[in-house]
Amino acid sequence: MLRTSVYDPHMTNERESRTDRAARRRSEILTAAQNVFARDGYHGAKLTAVAAEAGCSVGTLYTYFADRAALLGAVLDDVEEQMRHPGGRLPADHPVAEQISAANRGYLTAYRRNHRMMALMEQVAMADESVAARRARRADGFIERNARALSRYLDQGTVTGIEDPELIATALSASVSRLAYLTWVEGRFPDSDETLDRVCAAADTIWFRTLGLEDVPASS
Repeated sequence: MLRTSVYDPHMTNERESRTDRAARRRSEILTAAQNVFARDGYHGAKLTAVAAEAGCSVGTLYTYFADRAALLGAVLDDVEEQMRHPGGRLPADHPVAEQISAANRGYLTAYRRNHRMMALMEQVAMADESVAARRARRADGFIERNARALSRYLDQGTVTGIEDPELIATALSASVSRLAYLTWVEGRFPDSDETLDRVCAAADTIWFRTLGLEDVPASS
Protein backbone atom coordinates (compact mmCIF):
# COMPACT_ATOMS: atom_id res chain seq x y z
CA MET A 1 0.00 0.00 0.00
CA LEU A 2 1.42 3.35 -1.02
CA ARG A 3 1.68 6.07 1.58
CA THR A 4 0.74 9.55 0.54
CA SER A 5 2.61 12.36 2.23
CA VAL A 6 0.48 15.29 3.28
CA TYR A 7 1.86 18.80 2.96
CA ASP A 8 1.58 20.55 6.31
CA PRO A 9 2.25 24.30 6.04
CA HIS A 10 2.48 24.56 9.82
CA MET A 11 5.42 22.12 9.94
CA THR A 12 7.11 23.96 7.06
CA ASN A 13 6.68 27.31 8.79
CA GLU A 14 8.00 25.84 12.03
CA ARG A 15 11.14 24.54 10.26
CA GLU A 16 11.63 27.92 8.59
CA SER A 17 11.18 29.67 11.93
CA ARG A 18 13.81 27.44 13.54
CA THR A 19 16.19 28.18 10.67
CA ASP A 20 15.57 31.91 10.97
CA ARG A 21 16.10 31.81 14.73
CA ALA A 22 19.34 29.88 14.34
CA ALA A 23 20.65 32.33 11.74
CA ARG A 24 19.68 35.27 13.93
CA ARG A 25 21.34 33.73 16.99
CA ARG A 26 24.52 33.03 15.02
CA SER A 27 24.58 36.62 13.81
CA GLU A 28 24.14 37.88 17.38
CA ILE A 29 27.04 35.72 18.55
CA LEU A 30 29.27 37.05 15.75
CA THR A 31 28.42 40.65 16.65
CA ALA A 32 29.13 39.94 20.31
CA ALA A 33 32.41 38.25 19.40
CA GLN A 34 33.51 41.28 17.39
CA ASN A 35 32.90 43.50 20.40
CA VAL A 36 34.73 41.20 22.81
CA PHE A 37 37.69 40.57 20.48
CA ALA A 38 38.02 44.31 19.86
CA ARG A 39 37.87 45.08 23.58
CA ASP A 40 39.98 42.25 25.01
CA GLY A 41 42.13 41.11 22.08
CA TYR A 42 42.15 37.57 20.78
CA HIS A 43 44.17 36.01 23.58
CA GLY A 44 42.30 37.89 26.29
CA ALA A 45 38.85 37.11 24.93
CA LYS A 46 36.85 34.54 26.89
CA LEU A 47 34.00 32.55 25.41
CA THR A 48 32.07 33.23 28.61
CA ALA A 49 32.36 36.95 27.85
CA VAL A 50 31.16 36.41 24.28
CA ALA A 51 28.18 34.39 25.53
CA ALA A 52 27.30 37.08 28.07
CA GLU A 53 27.56 39.78 25.40
CA ALA A 54 25.31 37.75 23.09
CA GLY A 55 22.81 36.97 25.84
CA CYS A 56 23.14 33.21 25.51
CA SER A 57 24.73 30.33 27.39
CA VAL A 58 28.20 29.03 26.65
CA GLY A 59 26.55 25.77 25.64
CA THR A 60 24.54 27.58 22.99
CA LEU A 61 27.71 29.22 21.71
CA TYR A 62 29.36 25.80 21.34
CA THR A 63 26.38 24.71 19.25
CA TYR A 64 27.59 27.10 16.56
CA PHE A 65 31.37 27.28 17.08
CA ALA A 66 33.76 24.58 18.23
CA ASP A 67 36.25 26.89 19.93
CA ARG A 68 37.65 30.42 20.03
CA ALA A 69 39.68 29.91 16.84
CA ALA A 70 36.57 28.84 14.93
CA LEU A 71 34.72 31.87 16.27
CA LEU A 72 37.50 34.22 15.17
CA GLY A 73 37.55 32.59 11.73
CA ALA A 74 33.81 33.13 11.35
CA VAL A 75 34.12 36.77 12.45
CA LEU A 76 36.90 37.39 9.93
CA ASP A 77 34.89 35.62 7.19
CA ASP A 78 31.97 37.92 7.93
CA VAL A 79 34.18 41.02 7.82
CA GLU A 80 35.80 39.90 4.56
CA GLU A 81 32.38 39.36 2.98
CA GLN A 82 31.38 42.89 3.95
CA MET A 83 34.56 44.30 2.45
CA ARG A 84 34.32 42.31 -0.78
CA HIS A 85 30.70 43.31 -1.32
CA PRO A 86 30.30 46.71 0.34
CA GLY A 87 27.63 47.97 -2.03
CA GLY A 88 27.73 51.12 -4.09
CA ARG A 89 29.61 49.58 -7.02
CA LEU A 90 28.60 50.95 -10.40
CA PRO A 91 27.67 48.95 -13.53
CA ALA A 92 30.27 48.53 -16.28
CA ASP A 93 28.52 51.03 -18.54
CA HIS A 94 29.53 53.92 -16.26
CA PRO A 95 32.75 55.85 -16.95
CA VAL A 96 35.83 54.04 -15.65
CA ALA A 97 36.78 56.87 -13.29
CA GLU A 98 33.35 56.74 -11.68
CA GLN A 99 33.56 52.95 -11.30
CA ILE A 100 36.96 53.22 -9.63
CA SER A 101 35.83 56.03 -7.33
CA ALA A 102 32.74 54.11 -6.22
CA ALA A 103 34.80 50.94 -5.60
CA ASN A 104 37.39 52.87 -3.57
CA ARG A 105 34.72 54.51 -1.43
CA GLY A 106 32.95 51.21 -0.83
CA TYR A 107 36.19 49.50 0.25
CA LEU A 108 37.35 52.37 2.47
CA THR A 109 33.95 52.80 4.10
CA ALA A 110 33.90 49.08 4.92
CA TYR A 111 37.49 49.24 6.20
CA ARG A 112 36.63 52.14 8.48
CA ARG A 113 33.58 50.31 9.82
CA ASN A 114 35.61 47.15 10.50
CA HIS A 115 38.94 48.71 11.47
CA ARG A 116 38.98 47.06 14.89
CA MET A 117 38.80 43.63 13.28
CA MET A 118 41.47 44.59 10.76
CA ALA A 119 43.74 45.56 13.66
CA LEU A 120 42.94 42.26 15.40
CA MET A 121 43.79 40.26 12.28
CA GLU A 122 47.17 42.00 12.05
CA GLN A 123 47.83 41.28 15.72
CA VAL A 124 46.90 37.59 15.60
CA ALA A 125 48.64 36.99 12.25
CA MET A 126 51.98 37.71 13.91
CA ALA A 127 51.68 34.53 15.98
CA ASP A 128 49.15 32.36 14.14
CA GLU A 129 50.08 30.92 10.75
CA SER A 130 46.48 30.15 9.82
CA VAL A 131 45.44 33.78 10.35
CA ALA A 132 48.55 34.95 8.49
CA ALA A 133 47.53 32.71 5.58
CA ARG A 134 44.00 34.10 5.75
CA ARG A 135 45.37 37.64 5.59
CA ALA A 136 47.47 36.73 2.55
CA ARG A 137 44.48 35.14 0.79
CA ARG A 138 42.42 38.24 1.51
CA ALA A 139 45.09 40.48 -0.03
CA ASP A 140 45.40 38.15 -3.04
CA GLY A 141 41.65 38.30 -3.58
CA PHE A 142 41.59 42.08 -3.76
CA ILE A 143 44.66 42.17 -6.01
CA GLU A 144 43.14 39.61 -8.40
CA ARG A 145 39.88 41.55 -8.56
CA ASN A 146 41.71 44.79 -9.32
CA ALA A 147 43.88 43.05 -11.91
CA ARG A 148 40.78 41.70 -13.68
CA ALA A 149 39.22 45.15 -13.70
CA LEU A 150 42.41 46.72 -15.04
CA SER A 151 42.71 44.08 -17.78
CA ARG A 152 39.09 44.74 -18.73
CA TYR A 153 39.75 48.48 -19.01
CA LEU A 154 42.79 47.77 -21.19
CA ASP A 155 40.78 45.45 -23.45
CA GLN A 156 38.10 48.12 -23.80
CA GLY A 157 40.70 50.75 -24.62
CA THR A 158 39.49 53.03 -21.82
CA VAL A 159 42.93 52.70 -20.19
CA THR A 160 46.16 52.50 -22.18
CA GLY A 161 49.89 52.37 -21.58
CA ILE A 162 49.87 49.75 -18.79
CA GLU A 163 52.24 46.93 -19.72
CA ASP A 164 52.02 44.88 -16.50
CA PRO A 165 48.45 45.05 -15.16
CA GLU A 166 49.11 42.41 -12.49
CA LEU A 167 51.98 44.34 -10.91
CA ILE A 168 50.21 47.70 -11.25
CA ALA A 169 47.11 46.22 -9.61
CA THR A 170 49.30 44.91 -6.77
CA ALA A 171 50.86 48.35 -6.27
CA LEU A 172 47.49 50.12 -6.31
CA SER A 173 45.93 47.61 -3.92
CA ALA A 174 48.85 47.87 -1.51
CA SER A 175 48.79 51.67 -1.59
CA VAL A 176 45.10 51.97 -0.75
CA SER A 177 45.20 49.17 1.84
CA ARG A 178 48.19 50.70 3.60
CA LEU A 179 46.58 54.14 3.54
CA ALA A 180 43.48 52.67 5.20
CA TYR A 181 45.63 50.89 7.81
CA LEU A 182 47.54 54.04 8.72
CA THR A 183 44.35 56.07 8.91
CA TRP A 184 42.07 53.83 10.96
CA VAL A 185 44.23 51.20 12.65
CA GLU A 186 47.17 53.40 13.60
CA GLY A 187 44.94 56.46 13.96
CA ARG A 188 47.14 58.74 11.87
CA PHE A 189 44.13 61.01 11.18
CA PRO A 190 40.92 61.76 13.12
CA ASP A 191 38.14 59.22 12.61
CA SER A 192 35.58 61.45 10.94
CA ASP A 193 33.51 61.64 7.77
CA GLU A 194 35.81 64.42 6.59
CA THR A 195 38.79 62.10 6.93
CA LEU A 196 36.93 59.41 4.97
CA ASP A 197 36.35 61.92 2.17
CA ARG A 198 40.03 62.91 2.19
CA VAL A 199 41.20 59.30 2.09
CA CYS A 200 38.78 58.48 -0.75
CA ALA A 201 40.04 61.48 -2.71
CA ALA A 202 43.66 60.43 -2.15
CA ALA A 203 42.93 56.85 -3.25
CA ASP A 204 41.16 58.12 -6.36
CA THR A 205 44.10 60.37 -7.21
CA ILE A 206 46.53 57.45 -6.90
CA TRP A 207 44.41 55.34 -9.25
CA PHE A 208 43.61 58.07 -11.75
CA ARG A 209 47.16 59.37 -12.06
CA THR A 210 48.55 55.85 -12.41
CA LEU A 211 46.05 54.95 -15.14
CA GLY A 212 46.29 58.29 -16.91
CA LEU A 213 42.64 59.20 -16.40
CA GLU A 214 42.09 62.92 -16.86
CA ASP A 215 38.50 63.38 -15.72
CA VAL A 216 38.71 63.01 -11.98
CA PRO A 217 35.31 63.22 -10.29
CA ALA A 218 35.18 64.57 -6.77
CA SER A 219 34.60 61.87 -4.15
CA SER A 220 31.02 61.99 -2.97
